[in-house]
Amino acid sequence: MLYKGYVSKCYLTFHNIFKGISEEQHLCQYCDKVYPSRTNLSRHIFQIHRVPSRKTRPPGTSSETRGAICYEEGCNNEKFKSTTELRNHLVNKHNFIFQVIKNVLETEQDFIRWKKNVEEACDIKWVKQAAKKKASGCTVVTYICHRSGKFRSSGGRRRALKSCKIGHFCTAYLKVVILEEGKGYQVELYPDHYGHDVSSTEDKKVKVQVAKCLNNPVRGILISTTGVLFENGKYEAIKGSVIAVERLRQLGIAIRFITNDSRRTPADLVKKLQSLGFSVVEDEIFSPIPVVINTLLTLGLRPYLMVHQDIRPAFDKIDQTSPNCVVIGDLGGNVSSEIFNKAYQVLTSSPSPVLVKLGNEKYYKEKNELVLGAASYAAALEYACTTEAMVVGKPCYDFIMNAVNGLGICPQEILMVGDDIENDIQAAQRCGMRAILVRTGKFRPDDAKHEVIKPDTIVKNLAHLVDMLVMKSKRENSSKTSSDGMPKYPQEQKKTMNRTPKPMETAPPIPVQPHYDVYPFRFGGAEIS
Repeated sequence: MLYKGYVSKCYLTFHNIFKGISEEQHLCQYCDKVYPSRTNLSRHIFQIHRVPSRKTRPPGTSSETRGAICYEEGCNNEKFKSTTELRNHLVNKHNFIFQVIKNVLETEQDFIRWKKNVEEACDIKWVKQAAKKKASGCTVVTYICHRSGKFRSSGGRRRALKSCKIGHFCTAYLKVVILEEGKGYQVELYPDHYGHDVSSTEDKKVKVQVAKCLNNPVRGILISTTGVLFENGKYEAIKGSVIAVERLRQLGIAIRFITNDSRRTPADLVKKLQSLGFSVVEDEIFSPIPVVINTLLTLGLRPYLMVHQDIRPAFDKIDQTSPNCVVIGDLGGNVSSEIFNKAYQVLTSSPSPVLVKLGNEKYYKEKNELVLGAASYAAALEYACTTEAMVVGKPCYDFIMNAVNGLGICPQEILMVGDDIENDIQAAQRCGMRAILVRTGKFRPDDAKHEVIKPDTIVKNLAHLVDMLVMKSKRENSSKTSSDGMPKYPQEQKKTMNRTPKPMETAPPIPVQPHYDVYPFRFGGAEIS
């Protein structure tokens, strides 16, 4: 008998099958080919017949218990062997759109810098999926979302804190091709995540910072509308914001919506929010438009309006003949030299020119693009007329305190949530409130590194902030209740429970002041109120 050696068990199995020695055969149901193992058969079916191997393997095998999961309605948590299969499924069946970003970088330092900027902008970490691979003279490195993978939920090596892993694989990944002879780095990025909330990927330092910001009591919250709840030009709310507002109400936190939106009256803004699913009433909206109208009527000013056509009917009750002042807001693209020339003539014909701008926004975000705001247009008239415009809206101190007084809560117990580093964050901190910057709307990575303005904390979106508030509320409630559901009492208080308790020391109530109808303006050096 001759003995023949084989380099692997697979080759030996092939030999035994073709010689008729082995009875273990795996037959392809599509072409009747025989394979020595189930793995080879599955690979053949997937590559040749384009049938996912998960459909050919019996339940309980590895392809049925790992990979990516579809959570869409009607799929019943269907599992896929790879994120590529899941991505194709989401595109073909659920009409998902996955963004692809391609870039070419010259040096390794450029790649490291680019990768760091992407991580900061997306609040994730990219980790290597496997070792480097050589292909066609190039080196290929694959990075995946750091939340991809399994975690051990039980056993001897269980984590004290819950793992950040989601139990399967996220669709986001980064492919890097290192060209030979230092010719550069070809980058292919799929930034869209699926299967987990990106807001929960904040690292430990950020979570500690958010918890520290929320350490003091929170009884009220001011929310900027555009950029936090929705974005101009889009017909859907920012992800999680509708539920976040409802959860704030369930926590008993008073809410006011403060805006510089000069395209919509408060009534129109309420209709916009309600159409997106928000539960809002007009009394909760603080807008500069009613304030300007009341001021013009009280002072007898006749305005030349440089505003959006949708809010012009709100000024119909004001005399606009022979204008002696200019009111400028968001023009909505209706910009022409004739409008500015007329405004310039009105201002220069008056010995004390009056220029009022609705908010101080230099720019805002619309349809994923940054466009000029009212402050940028007003700057041209300020320069031409050598005058300074009065601001009605954010960041005006009186305007913000008007909303604070409407809550009837001291500023130290109010949060300000916005996407504008100057008009929201800096203005709120000057009023004594804690200011939280969100990474939605017109937020840019440079805002987080501002040299002067430092937000109390930065969160992914409004939903992430509300998650932290809910967790804080649960911790406080659990600390007041024992394991048997009875309230917890300090040891000294247990002895005197039957006695008349002493009244708790509370802060004196903050008087609720009426809304400002007219702002104090200085016209020609004299204050008019």
